[in-house]
Amino acid sequence: MQSNQHSLHWADQLAEKIIERAHREKRVPNVKCQQTPSGGKHIGNLNDVMRAYFPYKSVVEKGEKCTFVHTIDDRDPLKDIPAKFADLDAKWHDSSQFAELKKYLGRPLVRVPDPFGCCSSYAAHFTTVWMAGLKMIGVEPELHSVDTLYKAGKFDPYIKLVFENREKAGKIVSDLQTTKDATYVPFDAICPQCGVLSNIDDFDLKGRKVHFVCGGKAIKKKKAEGCGYEGWIAWGEGKLQWRFEWPALMCIFNTTFEPFGKDHAEGSWKSVLRIMPEIFKREPPIPFMYEFFLVNGEKMSASKGNVYIVQDMLKIMEPEPFKFYYVKRPEKQRDLDLSKVFQLVDEFDESEKAYFGKGEEKSENREENAKRMYDLAMSEIPKKCPNRVSFSFAAQLAQLLTVDKAVKTLKELGHISTSGDVALAKRRLAVAKVWIELYGKEHRLNVSTVAEANQHKSLLSSNQQGALSDFATALASAMNESAQMEQIRNICKKHNLPVSDFFSAVYSTLINKPRGPKLHTLVSVLGREKVASLLA
Repeated sequence: MQSNQHSLHWADQLAEKIIERAHREKRVPNVKCQQTPSGGKHIGNLNDVMRAYFPYKSVVEKGEKCTFVHTIDDRDPLKDIPAKFADLDAKWHDSSQFAELKKYLGRPLVRVPDPFGCCSSYAAHFTTVWMAGLKMIGVEPELHSVDTLYKAGKFDPYIKLVFENREKAGKIVSDLQTTKDATYVPFDAICPQCGVLSNIDDFDLKGRKVHFVCGGKAIKKKKAEGCGYEGWIAWGEGKLQWRFEWPALMCIFNTTFEPFGKDHAEGSWKSVLRIMPEIFKREPPIPFMYEFFLVNGEKMSASKGNVYIVQDMLKIMEPEPFKFYYVKRPEKQRDLDLSKVFQLVDEFDESEKAYFGKGEEKSENREENAKRMYDLAMSEIPKKCPNRVSFSFAAQLAQLLTVDKAVKTLKELGHISTSGDVALAKRRLAVAKVWIELYGKEHRLNVSTVAEANQHKSLLSSNQQGALSDFATALASAMNESAQMEQIRNICKKHNLPVSDFFSAVYSTLINKPRGPKLHTLVSVLGREKVASLLA
């Protein structure tokens, strides 16, 4: 493991702050993250977890105790119906087949039925999908249901403080939300008759109950209609609104550090900075704002359906390079271009080589940062540098050969040898094949038929045609890569042909592209006889 002492990596810098705060307060630090199980949580939402996980990991690596919790906002209302839903196998389904869910708008997610009927609720289903994705990348925080915390009375002290400080709470709300006045009470009741959340108008501190008229809930420029019910219910059958629930959760877990996206920086976090000291009499946790990132140049949106969950990403790359993406500086907005996933994987491979001292010469600081990024991205550090086949090469092989034949070719070419090499190669071949099929359109290889090859050759110069014919004849004998290159130079000299013109003629004839994989590799993959038949 790379030492994180005096590291300049963002996660290590935050870890130092977490430890300093914990020592000052003489307690074990707590790192927290949270999500709302409103549907298939996408890889942008994953920022919240990873920006908490890496500092937590750094704290533990420094020999300090630390807790890492993940709360699930399952008492939040169903605000919208996503364009598509993921089942427990991470397969997507169009939401139009679940039209009955619309009648549950405004109801707590934990009380909305699972659209697939396999879990106890909508919230339970999407929490299961989410946590399964986290486990696949080796991130396993301690999970807590907000609904369960309400039932257990964990919020009671903070509900009481909000009600006791009603005027102060109302002023905070009106100061930060122009649509609310100072009389507003930031608490919603769950209607016992229709289940919709509605704002309360009164409370009874001694009886621990609230009064409301079920008028529905305004959500996302729409409104979940209420039923008109009026009455008193126990405050355990309600919830603090988000601006107050978030800091209450920080108090419940005595949170030392919690990251949040830029959308909260100007809204909810400003509320935390006032509510915790003024009403809950607690110091806010160490903040950390991260930037969002785009996928294929677009912001992900559940309503549009352009979302990708962890399981989607692990179909096209291994967990380690995927985690590596989140180790990068979080203050910078990034765009994950799925058609160029190979670039991310290549970057991970290079950091791995740097970690084991096998990378190219770089500045000391850059190399040390690459080593630390690799260290953080890995759940377990291998004893020696893994021998990985490049992603692009794996994608080329996966198109032309079965996995077993690709492995055999890799052995013959000297790329792999041990059983460990084979296991890594098979894993990369599998994800690279899916990537090519889904996102690698520009990198697909289509081997020409004889008729197509003849058509391409008819467009070549006589010099190129003669060179291809001579090369086809030379393929009767097996050649290593250096011998093949020497043969090509001699043929080009004979036909007064630039080597670059020879290669463009070969690739256009074989795969209808101006360039392609190494010719020696392509000949090995397709077979000398087949290549000769296409070039002759």
